[in-house]
Amino acid sequence: MATKTLSVSLTRELKGSIERRVRSGLYDDASDVVRAGLRALAREEVAAAYHDWREIAAKLPQEPITRKTEQRVERAIRAERSAERNAAAHK
Repeated sequence: MATKTLSVSLTRELKGSIERRVRSGLYDDASDVVRAGLRALAREEVAAAYHDWREIAAKLPQEPITRKTEQRVERAIRAERSAERNAAAHK
């Protein structure tokens, strides 16, 4: 994997935090610390998205989807799209 150099500005506190982690022996260098931080940030963002998805899924109807339900949803979608087209046409 090719690496590219990236220059970033850090506060004194962040630079010290990175240096302490490297001195602890848990990380080989500052790049390892930054990569670990970015991986943790990615996990946090995925967890937040999953949490949001679970909240949305919990609000969905729990009964089986019947043909009647499908038709109701299709009508609602058509009505919404029609309203959007009408609004766009009147701009």
